Amino acid sequence: MLDNNMSNKTQGTQKRSALGRGLSSLIPVSDLKREFIEKIEITKIVSNRFQPRNNFVEEKLQELVESIKEHGVIQPIIVRKVSQGYELIAGERRFLAAKRLGLGEIPAILKNVTDQESLELALIENIQRDDLNPIEEALGYQMLCSEFNLSQESVSQKVGRSRTAVTNSMRLLKLPEEIQNSVAEGAFSVGHAKVILGVVDSDTQLKIFNKIIAKDLTVRDTEKMVHTLSFPKIRKSSKINLERNRKYKNCAEKLRNVLDSSVEIKWSGEKGKLVIRFESEKDLEKIVRKISSQTTTQSE
Repeated sequence: MLDNNMSNKTQGTQKRSALGRGLSSLIPVSDLKREFIEKIEITKIVSNRFQPRNNFVEEKLQELVESIKEHGVIQPIIVRKVSQGYELIAGERRFLAAKRLGLGEIPAILKNVTDQESLELALIENIQRDDLNPIEEALGYQMLCSEFNLSQESVSQKVGRSRTAVTNSMRLLKLPEEIQNSVAEGAFSVGHAKVILGVVDSDTQLKIFNKIIAKDLTVRDTEKMVHTLSFPKIRKSSKINLERNRKYKNCAEKLRNVLDSSVEIKWSGEKGKLVIRFESEKDLEKIVRKISSQTTTQSE
């Protein structure tokens, strides 16, 4: 028997058929039927310290509480053994709902996995269920990169997302905290946020953000505003210059995807300059490596 959570997972799997090797090798869906399920005392289970999800919708959590109250926990959670007992890998909402109901035990599958594999499983499960907000998802990718020294390409393979999707997601973390919080809360769209990333200066990003909120601007309106800021000399010129403007805007976007950094092209007459923003010396070295790598590839 499967509960509503498994049904949601099936739908999520259909939307993302290309699962990463991390999930398929660690927890094939068919294995859930073969593995031994045991009852574990809830007091012996601690939350996953690598859990990428921080926010839980109270209404949905309460619905799960009512479901478990009537039918019990039908789909087991997944845990691993740690020194203090067991650490949760997947099934955070079921675990929280069971605790809220005061249950003494919960059905669980015990997995022998590493810290990295634990994060992969937690991240993949939440992505499949569409449970993560955009900032939580970006932080999950960042943790895989920083904690376990994975490249964005490796992360994309493990979670079944394209490298561009992972890169664009992590770029959201370059925005000022106020904008990130608004995106996480669902008050500001990812589409708007991506357009704002086309502006290098964080103060200007905040000004645009506040103007979008105050005037309820669409993404297209925001694009026009950023367009004006990036190409003030060309905006009112001939059709040829407008075409050139669009061309170099596309160039800037391609560079942002390759370098994983804010890129801006500014024009003055027939001349211009390319502005690449970096946050630290380490970030600068990463950009130089990527440029060098591209140059080497082109020359081969």
